[in-house]
Amino acid sequence: MTKKVVQLNAKPIDPKVARRILRAIDAELVVADCNTEEEVIKVARDADAIIRVGGPLGRKVLESLERCRIISCYAVDINGIDLEVATERGICVCFAPDASTEEVTDHGMALMLALGRRLYFYDNVIRSGQWGEDHTAVVKMGRPMPRLKTLTVGSIGLGRAGLALARKVQGFGMRFLAYDPNVAKDAGRQLGVQVATMDRVLKESDFLHMNIPLTTETRHIIGREQLRKMKPTAYLINSTARAQIIDEDALYTALKEGWIAGAGLDNLDKRPLEQNPLL
Repeated sequence: MTKKVVQLNAKPIDPKVARRILRAIDAELVVADCNTEEEVIKVARDADAIIRVGGPLGRKVLESLERCRIISCYAVDINGIDLEVATERGICVCFAPDASTEEVTDHGMALMLALGRRLYFYDNVIRSGQWGEDHTAVVKMGRPMPRLKTLTVGSIGLGRAGLALARKVQGFGMRFLAYDPNVAKDAGRQLGVQVATMDRVLKESDFLHMNIPLTTETRHIIGREQLRKMKPTAYLINSTARAQIIDEDALYTALKEGWIAGAGLDNLDKRPLEQNPLL
């Protein structure tokens, strides 16, 4: 009997590769974009397997699956999947831990360097014609701009992404602090990492990167209290984690009142985006 594999919310991933691989085991690939539980149930009820990029897979959906034995996630994101129910149902849930480690940490480096060298600021200055004839005045406009080698990079989380970031930061000679209660004190030592308390990472970091999964414990792990502990010259950077780890209302206040210098954010929590005060 031909097996059925459903690929959920995979745009813009091309399904050609999956179809070619699945053809060898006589499996049909069905590509579907689903936003609601009802939509997922309709397309996946009789599926043998699900390839997931997004979409709700809670108790209601999982209990409706008649034949499914595996849910495979394209990257590391398993949010929205009820693992307890999947276990009860004998459904294996797997993910690709290194699918985007290099890309998200490259992006984190890009945001950090752009903020550290004031690229966004100077781009606006030049495009708006504010530079005038006085080079000294333009330089002063971008200060402070300390040498990167003298600054400290902090990471909340020291898993794959945190260690990849530490490896890249090494080349700039910057100090690297990390908070992660799940790693040994000497984790990342060969990369120059100092594992420290969260308070120390918050207080000493010039660039604070978020490299943790979204869980009940990490939701809004960065709020008013944490932002208040950061330097007024520090930047908060999130290129890796879900937006919900940051309390956006607290961040808005912190930016407006100058508790920190700025933020580099790859994704935002509040929707619709045009109504997000951070923008």
